[in-house]
Amino acid sequence: MTDVTGLLAYLLLPLIGIAVWRLDGVRSLALDGRLAIAGAAGALIVGMTMAVMPVLGVHWSRTRLVSAFALMVILGRQRAEGRRQKGEAGGIFPSALCLLPSALTFYGLLTARETCGDLLFFWGPKGVHFFRAGQIDLRYLFDPNNFFAHRDYPPLLPLLYAWSHTLSGQFSWWAAVLVTGLCLAGITAIVRAGTRSDAAALLTAAALACAFASAHVAGAADPLLLFFEAVAAGALLYLDEPRAQWIIGAIGVAGAVLTKVEGLSFAVAVVIVTLIGRRRLRATIVLPAAVLLGAWLLVIHHFGMFDAYAGQGPIRLRYLSRVLMSTVAVADYETYWIPWIAPLLVIALGNFRRASVSLMLAALTLGATVFFYLHGPEDPGSFWVRSSAARVLLTPLLLLLMSAASAVGSSHDLAADDVSVHGGGSGGHRADLVGALPADR
Repeated sequence: MTDVTGLLAYLLLPLIGIAVWRLDGVRSLALDGRLAIAGAAGALIVGMTMAVMPVLGVHWSRTRLVSAFALMVILGRQRAEGRRQKGEAGGIFPSALCLLPSALTFYGLLTARETCGDLLFFWGPKGVHFFRAGQIDLRYLFDPNNFFAHRDYPPLLPLLYAWSHTLSGQFSWWAAVLVTGLCLAGITAIVRAGTRSDAAALLTAAALACAFASAHVAGAADPLLLFFEAVAAGALLYLDEPRAQWIIGAIGVAGAVLTKVEGLSFAVAVVIVTLIGRRRLRATIVLPAAVLLGAWLLVIHHFGMFDAYAGQGPIRLRYLSRVLMSTVAVADYETYWIPWIAPLLVIALGNFRRASVSLMLAALTLGATVFFYLHGPEDPGSFWVRSSAARVLLTPLLLLLMSAASAVGSSHDLAADDVSVHGGGSGGHRADLVGALPADR
């Protein structure tokens, strides 16, 4: 019963974030896409609420959290229903074939084939300690014995684990593992709803399911990071309405930077891509993330707990060839690089112009990965790359897959650097990246 209740806590996240359904751009998506976006909003709401409550002198309890989130659901539902209009997308679900990769992933999770050791060594223990303390347990993080628990890592995932623990009364390791399957299903839903293509969603889900199994990511922060990155990239790629694009994009970027250190690289990539069109207002999509991450880093700085954010020393270009060779070797995901080759072929045969924005994001995050590996204290090709690259490379792989989905789906034409709006496309019109976001005034 504990495992069921623990999983229920994560299944309630779309209900907690249902207020985003009132946004015009979100209402045009199919039901599975709206559920995924609401889930991202709900996860961020839960994490931020649990982080702020102890600061205000209110420690967590099941009654307090359930009451607070129930009130949010009521208010969110009223606002969403109040804004409902005719022409809203119906409850269209993906085909059975499109759901097959997620089903196979859930099978792998339930047979413990994909569990990450990091869940057992620090992600899970952090969630348990946060629950027991009724707050982010800084004493646990500050303890020198827990140095290898990545003390300065962002707290969103352990807070979500603590939310599940609070609801069930006992930490559910199985529910934590199954979050990976929910994240994969959410990514699939975002791609399918945005492109309106089951084929594009199937390619994305199949490649990620394969990579997830090979990298053993279940229970770690990587699936949640990818989910938020898909939300942010999907907002830029698939949403026409400027207000919805900004809000959903901000939720995705904020969730990414609060989930894992690599989320900061993704946020920087978003800034670079949005500034290319010389529309500075678009870069404000990262401001909420900057404020939230800045608050966390101030806490870490106050207690002298910088670790991952402190960097690894000077760059060592002499290791470049070793880093590249090791990274390419790990990236095969035990399938001869098919998860990479397949989307590249799709892009080559599809509409490259549509794929260019997400391709830039993929290239920038891949470059960031190599850049950080060059800062290792010793030859990083010997251990660091082999132990982590399979998970870190999932971000550029996701963005490459979303590029392929854009190249073949009914997604928006985002590559042109102008402010024109053309007929056709998802949601009744197709807008490029510059035109879809508010222009500077």
